[in-house]
Amino acid sequence: MVSQFAYEYYQVSFVFILAAFAIPISRKLTIAYIPILILLGIIFGPLLGIISNSFSIYLMSEFGTVGVGLLGIVIILYSESHHIDFRVLRRQFFPIAILDTLGITITAVIAALLFSAFTGAPLIIGFLFGAIISPTDPASLIPIFRRISVNENISGTLIGESLFNDPLGIILFTIGLAFVAPASSDVQLFSAFSSHIGIYLGSIAFLLMQITVPALIGVAIGFSVIYLNKYLNFESLIVGLLLGIIILEFTIMEASGITPFPAIIATGAIVGNFNDKSIFWSREAGFQENLSFLFQSIIFLLLGSILTRTNLMDYLPMGVALALGVIFISRPAAVFSSLSVINRKFSKNPINNRVKLFMSLVGPRGVVSVVLSTIPYVLGVQENIPILIKYGQPIYVGVSFVVIISIILQTIYTPFIVKRLTSEGPRL
Repeated sequence: MVSQFAYEYYQVSFVFILAAFAIPISRKLTIAYIPILILLGIIFGPLLGIISNSFSIYLMSEFGTVGVGLLGIVIILYSESHHIDFRVLRRQFFPIAILDTLGITITAVIAALLFSAFTGAPLIIGFLFGAIISPTDPASLIPIFRRISVNENISGTLIGESLFNDPLGIILFTIGLAFVAPASSDVQLFSAFSSHIGIYLGSIAFLLMQITVPALIGVAIGFSVIYLNKYLNFESLIVGLLLGIIILEFTIMEASGITPFPAIIATGAIVGNFNDKSIFWSREAGFQENLSFLFQSIIFLLLGSILTRTNLMDYLPMGVALALGVIFISRPAAVFSSLSVINRKFSKNPINNRVKLFMSLVGPRGVVSVVLSTIPYVLGVQENIPILIKYGQPIYVGVSFVVIISIILQTIYTPFIVKRLTSEGPRL
């Protein structure tokens, strides 16, 4: 009889080995590797039963207390934030800001209405779903832009939006969770705000605090590490120093009830833009990129294996309808509404409708949505919250379909629409 220890590590080792095969398969088929990872997860999970559903949920949400999903978000956001271009960010500040505030809220609300309409769930449960799928995914978006030629203002806006809307989506999710499970330890800080100044002012104050405080801390840490390295020169071990600091940021802020992701993005952006460009910093960036790639691979593989045959059969119509609704209704409504405000109020060079349409059709969901989707059900079981137990499964299955279909569709159609809508096209 196989011990529990051996069983778990057999599955962990198999996940690592299986993920590696996505690259040669995607190269042979000349398609992006992310759909291959998801498909491998489905084949070896619900179809063949080699990777169990319960173990996939455990590995994603509870392994090492926080799960590889949450730890993966930390590594991925830190690595991707190295590539933030402050020149483009300054130039496109208003479009990014409006997409990450008004845009993400509109997306969440419309998706909430769709989820409630399809499942009969209360609107607050729908809002949890909407918050989960509201952020776009830099890990899925950047590989798409590497395969096409597109104006850097457009790509910079969409990548900037995707980097900064991840923490905002998490904050929206926390606010939604506070309405469903106000006694949960996960929302104690928000509950403290709302009990003192009311639910609406509390939500605004909580949102502002969760963005500004960690972002300022992250900036200070980034410059401190650069300054410290000038005098002590950590050489190759700058990799270990920064990885340790990022995990420490995450640990302290999570324990304090503050979202750590603005701090992690700020630290990565400062380190990526203001280091002295020595070989050791290049090695640090390369190491973090490889580690990020590994976590992405594991998370997308688990996305496929977390489903069951029953999920695939029972929720297929709902999942497809939700995915198409998010891609072709929620996202376009959010982009057109948000950028119309910018055109009227702030922009000297208004964004035309063709570019708006392109931006509205390019916004795949990914890692953050996958990781958040398992939390309602796990929290419902842990704290015996009936409404989360009842709707937790439809939430994570619905999110899975949105992520899978958005990545596959947008990987396929983006090279075709870019030339028609932006006058540029695929890279040769």
